[in-house]
Amino acid sequence: MAKFYPILDQLLLMAVLIILGIYLNRSGKINESAENSIAQLMIDVAFPALIFTNIVIDFDFNMLREYIIIPITSLIISFISLMTIFFIIKKLNFSKKEGQELAFVTAFSNNIIVGSPICIALFGAQGLILAILYDFGMQITVWTFGVGVLKGFESGRDNNYLKNILSPPIIGLILGVLVITFGINVPDSVLNITGSISDITIPLAMIFIGLQLAKSDFKKVFAHKKIYFVAALKLVFFPLLVYSILSLFTLSPILKGVITLLSAMPVFASSAVILEKYGYSSHFASMAIFATIIFMVFTLPVFIYLVI
Repeated sequence: MAKFYPILDQLLLMAVLIILGIYLNRSGKINESAENSIAQLMIDVAFPALIFTNIVIDFDFNMLREYIIIPITSLIISFISLMTIFFIIKKLNFSKKEGQELAFVTAFSNNIIVGSPICIALFGAQGLILAILYDFGMQITVWTFGVGVLKGFESGRDNNYLKNILSPPIIGLILGVLVITFGINVPDSVLNITGSISDITIPLAMIFIGLQLAKSDFKKVFAHKKIYFVAALKLVFFPLLVYSILSLFTLSPILKGVITLLSAMPVFASSAVILEKYGYSSHFASMAIFATIIFMVFTLPVFIYLVI
């Protein structure tokens, strides 16, 4: 039980920061322009600095070579999830476009903004790096098969897959890997700077989640029946399936823990933006993001108990 106290402290801290974000939005102290700036600062600056610093300080090439299984596993899990959900939906009474939207929303997880702080709290710096590696595998599926589902696998459109996959956090990961692979000596002054920048990442991420939660109408969200369908698959069915399958293999506790917990994360934060880009309404995705974050409060402790 004593081992669980630091985890409870971290989860309490995250809850307080999320509540702070809700307050800042509801009180009007942060407007939409400032919110967009926070998101850009977090994704384009803070996360890359956090990833780069932790790789250079805490990892070596042999460790990363051992963990190559993470992005491969993530790619397989996200692909199978997408195809399974798409198959289930086709058997139900949904229109083609509605089914494509539901499949995309349900298949992919919020590994960065929600998942990585939890992995840091539970597993330390290694948890962060594994979360980023996991997200890298999922991003490949998002911008290939995921977008293919939305488009009906039509050809002839420029999707900029490489540009989308190579997000700033992934670039931070690649730079860190190059440094430890080639034994490049990074000056302490540089690591002090990137470390100081990285310290703002988790507080910003939690406040940003609170800012998003504050925008939603609770009654409208929880009156939507499809929300419960998505939440049941995303937060219960697939994580249990992943945990059961991983139990058949000999994996280190940290690998099994990170993979299981990231499969239990809420809906991918960029789902709404991607759906809007490809001609779908972003409203349902926004509701699903909000609802699965709320439901995760009740489902995630079960999976933490299983893997810790």
